[in-house]
Amino acid sequence: MTPRLPPSPAATPPDTPDRADHGRPAVSAARAGRLHADGHPRRGPVRRFLEARGTVGGHSSPHTRRRVRTADDVWLSVVWLAGPAHSRPADEVPAVVLLHGFAASAGKPAYARLADILQRDASVLAVDLRGHGRSGGWSTLGDRERHDVAAAVDALRGDGHRHVTVVGVSMGATAAVHAVATGTAVDALVLVSGPGYLPAEPRTAPLQELHRHWHSPVSRAVMRWGLRVRVSPPATWSRPRHPADILPAHLPTLVVHGLDDAYFPVDDARALAAGPRAVLWLEVGFGHAEDGLTAGWCERLRHALDVAVRTGGFEGVERAAAAAADAPAHGGG
Repeated sequence: MTPRLPPSPAATPPDTPDRADHGRPAVSAARAGRLHADGHPRRGPVRRFLEARGTVGGHSSPHTRRRVRTADDVWLSVVWLAGPAHSRPADEVPAVVLLHGFAASAGKPAYARLADILQRDASVLAVDLRGHGRSGGWSTLGDRERHDVAAAVDALRGDGHRHVTVVGVSMGATAAVHAVATGTAVDALVLVSGPGYLPAEPRTAPLQELHRHWHSPVSRAVMRWGLRVRVSPPATWSRPRHPADILPAHLPTLVVHGLDDAYFPVDDARALAAGPRAVLWLEVGFGHAEDGLTAGWCERLRHALDVAVRTGGFEGVERAAAAAADAPAHGGG
């Protein structure tokens, strides 16, 4: 039997539309330093800290904050980008649940950019997973977060959306797999930089360092007060099954992985993509998780999701992604 988690922090007041529905003001180039070729700031240690803490970031598209309650009684804060549902019935509009990685939130710039781009074709519900952002609860690194995924999918179904895709990144990918494996019904799944296996002892140096922080009471306190990330103590963790062993074979799945991912080997991605309805999308220079969520890549994923909605699967998505990469850039994002 799994020990009980610590009590959730006090619930935040009901969420309301963000100011002017446009998130926080963009950080000036002068303050952010030099820009990348895609116009986004380079991410040094200070920038990364401010992003993780939620000091900088936010959505450029119209959005509102909502709250949803999980089956195990955790209140989550989610960002709702209606997209085409502003002018069309929800049952005619596909929807996306977007799940961030560890030490992130729905408003962290890379995830906000992805949501802003995906909402051109779909309604997007971007979740602050438990223990992160404005949500209550304590992070279990993708295990009990399966309840967060289920609650987000239920919210979209309740709004009337008939086609729901879950896009999970790193820890969010783990949560997504455990959700669908325990009965959450979705129409398609995208796993970005996700692990195929969850060994007791991490296999890569960056993950070993994170593992030490997760097991240190001092490090967890620093994360709680410095990054606003609340990690449940290891004594409360359960041992979830390996994602590669429980991913439903019938589910249309797109597995995206960087060939240079320092956290999870490419073999993990190959294991996740072993099913008959899975497509493996390997990227050069993608890195891990949000590092690969450039505006150009987000556009390619938008086209891939359109393929899944129109055809019922990701077969042929490589051609659509290549065509999108060669097409003129779409404004915004």
